[in-house]
Amino acid sequence: MKNNRIPLLLFVLLIALVGCNHIKPDALLSSITGPEKLKVGMAIDAPPLAYKKNDTLTGLETKFATGLARSTGKTLEMVELPRQGLAQALLDKKIDIIMSGLTEAIAQEQKLTATMPYLISGQVSLVHLDVYKQLGNGTRNLTEPKVRLGVVTDSAGDVLIKGLKPQGKITRYTTAPEAVQALIANAIDVFVYDMPANFYYASLYVDKGLTPGATPMTREQLVWGVRPDDQNLLKAANEYLAGIQQSGELQNLIERSIPFYKNTAYSPNK
Repeated sequence: MKNNRIPLLLFVLLIALVGCNHIKPDALLSSITGPEKLKVGMAIDAPPLAYKKNDTLTGLETKFATGLARSTGKTLEMVELPRQGLAQALLDKKIDIIMSGLTEAIAQEQKLTATMPYLISGQVSLVHLDVYKQLGNGTRNLTEPKVRLGVVTDSAGDVLIKGLKPQGKITRYTTAPEAVQALIANAIDVFVYDMPANFYYASLYVDKGLTPGATPMTREQLVWGVRPDDQNLLKAANEYLAGIQQSGELQNLIERSIPFYKNTAYSPNK
């Protein structure tokens, strides 16, 4: 009988303290039940933003997730999902926010609410060092008949190349690693893909003579996605981003996580 009185006593205590206007209901509930979880959805196909290293989820987005959870006083739970399932998981309230190299355009297309952008990205080339001057400076020369282009099927790079109407051969790959290996094997001359990923692959295979293009061919703003009805989290995420941007922490995190970024046209310090 005594055990049954405990929840009632806690409820009475909650009402009494809230009535005094000294303690917010959420804060008191957290002190009784423990911190609320922040469930962050990520796809691990976007190095160096979110990927697996030694079976551990890592990357720039994981650092952001840790910071946002800390700033909101919540415990972090990172939920690994296929990229195509992220939006539905968010709308179904299985996760609270998407942090996975999401572009503002894709967020709008999927009926999600986008936070303020945290990174200006875009499509860049990945080439061998000996042809960098010819093929690593934007779209110049990419449409020549002898240039063999590689893209990931239906990616932003694929859309870009289709629009350029190149005269050379286009090879489409299922994943970025497949395309990178084709480039290493000289099966293609250029791999056009997202800036963070191509910078990452260039650093990973610098011993193979790969280097990224430093000239942006498109401009894409990377954001996080939240549910349209979750204005509280949207506000908290934007306040967190604004705070680390003002302090300089945002730029430091980006430069430490994305190889080559500091020396390109994308960096505000350029």
